[in-house]
Amino acid sequence: MSIPNSPLHKIGQAFLSAFTNLSASEHLALRADDCLHVFAPASVGITEAKTNAVFGSHVTSLGRVLAHFPVTAKEMFVNEAGRQVTIWATGVPEFREEAKGGDDDDDDDDGGGDWDYVGEYIFILDVDERGKIKRIIEFLDSKNTMVLLGMVRKARENVAAFAASDGK
Repeated sequence: MSIPNSPLHKIGQAFLSAFTNLSASEHLALRADDCLHVFAPASVGITEAKTNAVFGSHVTSLGRVLAHFPVTAKEMFVNEAGRQVTIWATGVPEFREEAKGGDDDDDDDDGGGDWDYVGEYIFILDVDERGKIKRIIEFLDSKNTMVLLGMVRKARENVAAFAASDGK
């Protein structure tokens, strides 16, 4: 059960909120210096845990193609004794217009593709006595994550093409 005014619940809410504007500094402010972000399941292919520096770069890089990535809790469970927060959530990336490619005047025939996506996630946050997250385990919907990775790859190509054309 989650008590909305508990410090751990507030940490969970702040963690989700940091995704909205893809703020590396908001994410890192919540983490212990030695925090590790682990992705699961192994079938996703992300085998190394991300340090704060690596995760910060990852978020900044995503910000080049995504305007926002609001992540909303479906359920949040707080284990006060274990200093752990478990969050079942959905995330909806909002791609930047230049990342979508094509001309918006063409009623979906612009070659830009479908940019709608809803991902499902489970986060387990281990929190130290100072209120800093010391470990994050992020379970991804492995099938849909592959779709999202393809979308991000295409968005990066579109942004590069947009920049090469001087933004015109």
